[in-house]
Amino acid sequence: MSESTSPTDRFDPDAGREVVSRARQAIEDAVTADGESTPSLDPPSDRLRVIRGSFVTIKRGGRLRGCIGRPAPDEPLGTVVVDAAVDAALHDPRVSAVKPDELGNVTVSVSVLSEPEPLPTTDPEHVEVGTHGLIVQRGRARGLLLPQVAVDQDWDAETFLDEACRKAGLSPDVWRGGTVDIERFTGQVFSEARPRGTVVERPLGRPSDAGQRDAGGAQPRTDGGTVREPAVAGEFYADDPDTLRTQLRESFTHEIGPGALADHEGDSRPLALVAPHAGYPYSGPVAAHSYATIAHRSKPETVVVLGPNHRRVGADVAVAPSDRWRTPLGETSVDRGLAQAVVDGADGATFDAVAHETEHSVEVQVPFLQHVLADVSIVPICLGAIGHDRAASLGATLSSAIDRAGRDAIIVASTDLTHYQSHDAAREADRPIREAIEALDTDAIARRVASGHSMCGPWATVAALRAARERGADSGDVLTYATSGDTAGSPGRVVGYCSAAIR
Repeated sequence: MSESTSPTDRFDPDAGREVVSRARQAIEDAVTADGESTPSLDPPSDRLRVIRGSFVTIKRGGRLRGCIGRPAPDEPLGTVVVDAAVDAALHDPRVSAVKPDELGNVTVSVSVLSEPEPLPTTDPEHVEVGTHGLIVQRGRARGLLLPQVAVDQDWDAETFLDEACRKAGLSPDVWRGGTVDIERFTGQVFSEARPRGTVVERPLGRPSDAGQRDAGGAQPRTDGGTVREPAVAGEFYADDPDTLRTQLRESFTHEIGPGALADHEGDSRPLALVAPHAGYPYSGPVAAHSYATIAHRSKPETVVVLGPNHRRVGADVAVAPSDRWRTPLGETSVDRGLAQAVVDGADGATFDAVAHETEHSVEVQVPFLQHVLADVSIVPICLGAIGHDRAASLGATLSSAIDRAGRDAIIVASTDLTHYQSHDAAREADRPIREAIEALDTDAIARRVASGHSMCGPWATVAALRAARERGADSGDVLTYATSGDTAGSPGRVVGYCSAAIR
């Protein structure tokens, strides 16, 4: 008999494996049966006979291939997940139906939801990012966002509420007036670590060093195959090669940008760069200033790209294990020799595909490198909340690893600055960070972060500055500063961006 569960009940690893396996089988049966919508599966076990909402998400290389859910079902989870899986594969109106030849290249994840409960008040303090999902409703208008969406998009609670209202087709700030019904819910996300692979539970909102665990308790394999597919093409930047090239050129020629690449010559090549990582319409013109400093100069063999782990999954010093990274502009080789030297020498560093799978902070730098340097190789490294001392140690290790490997290399620190303040407040809050970058003062960056500054890549920046200093740098040059209000967003709630060259 079906039964309801309380909002705090959690699924165990066996249930997580079973629910994903059931969704996968339903998808494969339906897709290979030319649209058959009622796949024949064995009856679910007792653990899936509970009444729970669920969403099934299908992705290929990080790109959405379908996501459909049943947040408030009246049937058992074992039945609901099959229906949602088939609809996600065949009937999501936002994307084309999954084709049989894609089945070996897509990952399947299932979000198991708690029973929704009313938000006590409209105070954002009642919404915990990384724990709660939201349902906003007024009349027939209704919008739902899963807990992982706020984590993936790096939203605070207010922005999460805004976007839930927007999803319902309402004004983003309508929740402030108390004229909509808002419910919150929790969820667990069980996902294939790779197509048809090990099922892992994604640790939403947990510290980055918690890792991502196999649903049976063991660490998942992290060999990641040979090519890391783009995760945010079509979101942060264009997924069409010609459109992307235009985006990149316009980042340089934008009124905030540095000007056309052909006009840049002169200064010595930097040892390290700082560049932002938002969508190109927002931060592209600022990032272009950094990349202009390495155009038309002696080309490095390798670029080490350090970025923060926004999703808090995987290892806390995660070196990409793949052989190549693909973007719409083509493939860029990973310098496996230097990557191995980093893993061998850095405290806690490991090859880990999970941290990189859907992370954007490193990925958005790669098209810029392809545009400016063509066939340069990269070492992508994703960092969790490792703190100042480990970041500085990583920087020193990077410097010595570059020397031992005999590489001509530069380092890119991928970071945005203040999040979600007014334009004027952001400029003032970010001034000490810019000054610290210019002085190569990593302790000052750590102090600002400890006092509440919302810079998302402080440890990537600390590691890059320390590595550059070890290699002879004595100052930083902040090339430009702007906020999203200067480029493509509202001045009321902005993100700050700076570009810098370290020499």
